[in-house]
Amino acid sequence: MRYCFTDVTDGNKFRVAKIIENEKGYYPLGKANPNDPHELDKYVGDEDHIRVVVDNMNKRMGVDKDTEMKIKFSTF
Repeated sequence: MRYCFTDVTDGNKFRVAKIIENEKGYYPLGKANPNDPHELDKYVGDEDHIRVVVDNMNKRMGVDKDTEMKIKFSTF
């Protein structure tokens, strides 16, 4: 079972989400303590910022953009 990270829309913002090959849906990432107003949520932001976060997370795991897209399409 392969997994990776991708960007998903959340209202008018973008969010980092974990997706698992051949499993429907996704798992959005968030800050450790959602009730802490002082903690930054590095997993929510504009499209460019979130794309950089996703690309860096996937790169560390050896997942390129083609593999991300294959995994993403398998989740529909």
